[in-house]
Amino acid sequence: MDINELKERVKWLIKARLYVVCILTIVGVAQALILAPERYLELLKPVSFLVLIILSCNFLYFTILKKQRWTLRNLIIFIYIQIAFDIVIVTALIHFSGGIESSYFIVYLFLIFAAGMLLYPISTYIIATLSTILYGVLLLFEYYGVITTIHIFDFQLEIWKPGVIISTFVSRAGSFYITAFFSDYLSRILEKKTRELEKTSQLKELFISILVHDLKNMLHLILGHAQITRKTKNMEHAKKIEETVKRMDRIIDNVKLYSKLREKEYKEKFEKENLYETIKRSVEIFEGKREIEIQCRDKNCFVEASSTLENVFYNLIDNAVKYSENKIEIIVEDELKNWKVCVKDYGKGIPDELKDVIFERFEKKEARTGLGLAIVKQIVTLHKGKVWVEDNPEGGSIFYVSLPKSRKH
Repeated sequence: MDINELKERVKWLIKARLYVVCILTIVGVAQALILAPERYLELLKPVSFLVLIILSCNFLYFTILKKQRWTLRNLIIFIYIQIAFDIVIVTALIHFSGGIESSYFIVYLFLIFAAGMLLYPISTYIIATLSTILYGVLLLFEYYGVITTIHIFDFQLEIWKPGVIISTFVSRAGSFYITAFFSDYLSRILEKKTRELEKTSQLKELFISILVHDLKNMLHLILGHAQITRKTKNMEHAKKIEETVKRMDRIIDNVKLYSKLREKEYKEKFEKENLYETIKRSVEIFEGKREIEIQCRDKNCFVEASSTLENVFYNLIDNAVKYSENKIEIIVEDELKNWKVCVKDYGKGIPDELKDVIFERFEKKEARTGLGLAIVKQIVTLHKGKVWVEDNPEGGSIFYVSLPKSRKH
């Protein structure tokens, strides 16, 4: 939570307090007229005085907020002071509007909820505890005559019996902590959703910048080959143009696929499929570009696969082709409950500090961290598998994909 966000929350508290005061004033007038018309002015005077104090403080809070230079810590203290003072005023308001008979205890619930929305989740329990203590002290002082009890109803003798007081206090204190619990729960959900939205927004910005960068580079390649072809009539450059256009098309397909995989509602149909045949189809796409060897002792290696699984091996092979000029080896190993596929290249390798993050984001750095690996991670997770990378002892990298074996026979 940054200081500007917290300032906006303080403004919300000040506005909300104003609305609550207006509602309380209307309710107070209506209650006095309906329940005790003969004591209308007697009940309304102290309530009006307290409302005036709240409005004055609200104006003061707003002025201080605008003129003061705030640090995050000081702003949090400022919010706590506001809410604590509100609780004191509400306790006084409850006293002057009938004590145990007053319905203004509901305002405590608003303050507890506000604490959860404005501050950290634990704040709701702090405010709930403070409200419980002050409300309990008020009832004790009124019961033992430390402060004069103001009665509204005619049955005050019944309502002021010890058993009634205790049961009322327990039920209302319980409502404070129930509100605190739900406020805590709701604030945590909102905080989680906010983080997810921020992450999604950052990913989108990164996503767009990478996409623009890649497509621009390819357009420059096409333009360069087109100019050379026009001057020299060399058809080799025309083939390069065709390859680049196909690559652009593949990038666009990857973008569409990645966006689809990110959707929470995304579901795929899974069927029994031969893993070796899936890998073989991906290898055939790169025929002639690089020497690729598949080593698989048991070619009856079946997994529960969706139509997206082939993209895993296409992207891993494509990644190896881009960063390695030597041959590529693909090894399928039996691991009892899983099939493990190793895609081995002999390129420059990946720095240790990037091994844990290359599947989580798609930044373009010197290491191979493009959109393809983000797609690999999403699809493998969808298939309840694992993917990771290790150094190739002979130089380069080995990407591992572990997928559960098919249980259908």
